[in-house]
This record gives sequence, C-alpha cells and structure tokens, in this order.
Amino acid sequence: MIRTLIFFAVLLGIAFGGSWLADRPGQIIIQWPWLDTGFEVSLLFGALMVVAAMGVAIALWVFVRSIWKSPGAIGGFFSGRRRDKGYKALSTGMIAVGVGDLALAKKHAVKARKLIGDEPMTLMLEAQTAQMAGDATKARQSFEAMLDQDETRALGRRGLYIEAQRRGDADEAMEMAKAATDEGKKTPGWAGTALFDMQTASEDWQGALITLSQNHSNKHVSKEQFRRQRAVLLTAQAFALEGEDNADVRMRPLLLEACKLAPGLVPAATKAADILNELKEYRKASKLIEAAWREEPHPELAMSYAYIKTGDTAVDRLKRIRSLYALMPDHLESKIAMARACLDAREWAEARNLIEPLAQSHLTPRLCMLMAELEEGESHDFGLVRQWLARAVGAHRDPAWTADGQVSDTWQPTSPLTGKLDVFEWKVPVREIAHAFQPILESSELDSDRKSNDDDLLLLPSKDDAEDMVDITDGPKVETEAAGVVADAEPDVEPSSEPATEPAEKPEILEAAAAPSATNSQDETVSDASLTNVDSTDTVDAENIKVASESSEHGKDAVPEKEKTAEGIKSKPKKVEFPMPHAPDDPGPKGDPVPPTPEKRFRLF
Repeated sequence: MIRTLIFFAVLLGIAFGGSWLADRPGQIIIQWPWLDTGFEVSLLFGALMVVAAMGVAIALWVFVRSIWKSPGAIGGFFSGRRRDKGYKALSTGMIAVGVGDLALAKKHAVKARKLIGDEPMTLMLEAQTAQMAGDATKARQSFEAMLDQDETRALGRRGLYIEAQRRGDADEAMEMAKAATDEGKKTPGWAGTALFDMQTASEDWQGALITLSQNHSNKHVSKEQFRRQRAVLLTAQAFALEGEDNADVRMRPLLLEACKLAPGLVPAATKAADILNELKEYRKASKLIEAAWREEPHPELAMSYAYIKTGDTAVDRLKRIRSLYALMPDHLESKIAMARACLDAREWAEARNLIEPLAQSHLTPRLCMLMAELEEGESHDFGLVRQWLARAVGAHRDPAWTADGQVSDTWQPTSPLTGKLDVFEWKVPVREIAHAFQPILESSELDSDRKSNDDDLLLLPSKDDAEDMVDITDGPKVETEAAGVVADAEPDVEPSSEPATEPAEKPEILEAAAAPSATNSQDETVSDASLTNVDSTDTVDAENIKVASESSEHGKDAVPEKEKTAEGIKSKPKKVEFPMPHAPDDPGPKGDPVPPTPEKRFRLF
C-alpha cells in the first residue's frame, strides 16, 4: 500500500513539473565558442533531451559491463549446475543410507565428493557409508577430517565417540566426550550424558557430581532427575567411605543431603538412621525413617526403625512399630512389620489376625516363615510348622532388589551389567511375574487337616501298587504294602477254591497265615512274638523269616503242601505283614496311630 502511494506521488510530481515548465516558456542556448556556432531549444525540449541522454548512458554502461563480466557469468552458470548436481547426489546418497542400500550410497558418495568436494555433508555421507559397509578405518578418517572445520567439529567428535564405543575403547570415548564438554560453548546433550554414564560406570562419583551439575545448568536433565541422581551419587559416595577412619562423621552430611533431596531413597535413609543411632540422635533418625516410610514402606526401613534404640525390649519395639504402622496402615509392609513385632513380643492373637488374611490372599515365603514361627510359638504344633516350611518352597517370591534381570541381596548404586545409575528397584523379579498366577496350596487345607497332620505327611502306596514293587521269580517274593510286608511260600500246584487270606487290619500286630500240620513236622513256623510290633525302621531279613508249608485244603488260613518232584521243590510266594504307621523320618503320631487310608495316598499336604 505504501509503495503504491509513493508511485502515485512520483507521477503526480512529474505531471506538476511538466505543467510548470509548459506554463513558463523559455529558451536554452547552447554555444560552442571554438566553433563559433550554437543552437537554441525550448526549456521543455531541453529537459527531455537531458533525460534521454541519461537513459542512453545507462544502457551503454549496462551493455559494456555485461560484456566485461560475461566470462565469469558463463563460468558461474556451469559451476552452479555442477553444484546442483552434487547436492542432488548428496541427497540421494543420504536417502540410500537411510533405506540401507549400500551400493547406491557408495555410488552417490563418490559422485558427491567429485562434484562438490569437502562439503560437511559429503564427509558425513562418506562416514555413514563406511559404517554401513563395516569399514571402521574409512569411517574414522572421515570423522577425523571433520575436526578440521569449525562447523563439523562437533559432528566429528560424536562420530569418533561412537566408533570408540564400538571398538570398546573406553579411553578414547571418554576423551571425545570430555573434549566436547570443555569447549566453552553450550555442552551437547550427548556429550554430557555419555560422560556422566562413563563416570558412574567407573565409580568416579565426584566427577559424576560435577558433570551432573553441568548437565542441569545446560538443561539436559530436569529438576526432579537432578535431585534423584544427585541423591544416589551422594549415597554411593558415602558407602564408598565405609571402613575408613572417621567414616561415620564423613558419611553423615552426605547421607543427610541425600535424604533431603530424595526422602524415599531407602538405602540412604537406613544408613543415615544407623549412623544417627550410633551418635544417639534418636529423634532425628526417627524423622528420617518416617519420611521415607511415607514415600514407600520397605522392610529395611521397618527394621531400622524398630532397632533405633539399642537394648530396647520386644515390647518397646512393638510400641515403636505401632506408630510407624499408623502412618500407612493399609500397606502390606506395614502389616508385616507389625506382625513381626507382635511375634517378637509374643502377642500371638494379634499376629495371627494380621498374618492369616495376607497368607490367604497371596502366599510368599516370608509369610510362610511368619506363620511357621507363629505356630511354633503359640501352639508348639511342629507338624504345622513343617507344613508351612514346605509351602515356603513353592510359594510366590517376595520382592527383592532387581536390576536388568539380576537379583541382589543389597542395593547397589549402579547396574552390575550396564553400569547405569539408579536402576535397582524393589519389586518381584521378572522371572517370577510369569508364574505369578500359578495355583498354590490354600491355607484352608491346613485347618481341615490340622488334627491328622502326621498322617498327611506320609506317602502311602495302595495294595495294588505295592504288589508290583518287587518281583522275584525264583524263591520267596517279598512285597511292601501300606499295612506291612508279607512273605510266604506255596507249592506250584493248583490253587485252592477258598478265598485268599486278607492282610491284617492292625499295623502293629502280625497274624500268622498258616497253622502247623501233623503230616509235615519238619516244617518251621513263624514265631508270632518275634514279628509283633515291628517298627517301620526295621529291615526284613530273609534268613530270619521261616515260611510255614503245612498242607490244608479246607482251612481258611491253610497253606498248600509243598509238591516234591524230580526237579526239586517248587514254592509260590505268600505275604507277611509288617506295620508301618508313619514315615521313617517322622517322630510318629501322638497317642494311638491312625491307620492309613488308601484315598489319601501320594498326597503331600
């Protein structure tokens, strides 16, 4: 709009000027003295001639100038065309690198180098192509060439850092990262992060603190990340001082600052509380644990809080844990800590009210151990104690300190695999999560079988299964059954039509299966007294068992007579029972033994 107004203003000025000259007639006399001649023109015509002369002069200047610069213009045209072709080849080569076409990338890298020379992007294309081809030497040369130019120096250091990492050269990688951070300009994000990671992996805590401050000032990390990472570094620096002279005094300010930056950092809070406890600053230690407990309850915090004052009784510890429990009453760790304190103070009823609902919802080894301790302390029922200990083997795992799939008994500032800072978490290990919904034995089974726990612990096979355990074709056959062991002999004749003798119902008493006959007085019988109340730990001696072989065809407990032939005496094995009221490793039931039931065989709990 302004330009249009200016244009019309100029036209208006020219019109007014022309009219002014037309209204005032006059003459312009031009006279050359050396020629003794001249000429006269009007004022308006003279002005027009001046303007025309200026236009002709300008046109002549432009023509002469274009002729003078024509060689350069022609050269610029061809060089521009060459440059355009080079940039087009560079663009095509970068696209080929992106899609992974190595042959096309090499072709256009050579073409770009030929057309536009040592341009920054040409060096980058060559380096990328060499990396794709696996030519580390060529890639290194391209990155080193970038160090000679200011605009590509940062890119060259980044490339050399990556190549050093691929070769495993930690010294060169750290050198490139330090060089990038020491330039005085704003530190690149990759350099600050890389230097920080390498310093933490090498446990250079002081250098990592300086780098972390630089990264925070350059806004590479947020305020929350800065506070958390600084707290972890201060805790690691304090742990490194353990065992040195005046370690507690030097560790105290570091741990207190770490707790101030990150109140939920469990290792810092527990260690600081232990040091304050030794210095008898009990109130300050309690405040640190309570602040951390509000962030995230943890069993180590509960342990440190319970033993803040050394020498307190179990009742005193229970009172202290009650105040900690009141901070987070619905949390699992609060209930477990309260139950632990109740067990120590022998408050069995309160402990049972806390533990049993937890054991029914999600059973873990820690809860099993608490239940076993409760049963032992309250009822002295060692059968239930064994059951809870056995269930702890197959229960879901408790949370533990884990990092990158590795489980550790204690917290560590860095990962044992990658060296990354602050990667340990208190959680259920990853391998356990895949089996978190597998069925486990319910607590209700313990209540239903509480009176017969010794019987449930016994693995008892049935009668049919016992007959297949031992198979001796030549000679007597010895078999093991739930009620005992039976051995007998029969001649190889047609069996009697009478039903076979049933085994004894009572496991403590052996009933003889045959009576002596007058026709064969030389046969020996088994003494009832020697086989009565045989314990389950006794072994069956084949030489001490004498088999009755008297002949009786109609008696219920008769044994067929041995048939003597030319080949010898053939015998058919019979059964002898031995009592086995409980498992060999069990002390036995209290009172009268309970006979085993076939329907509970192979049942563990």
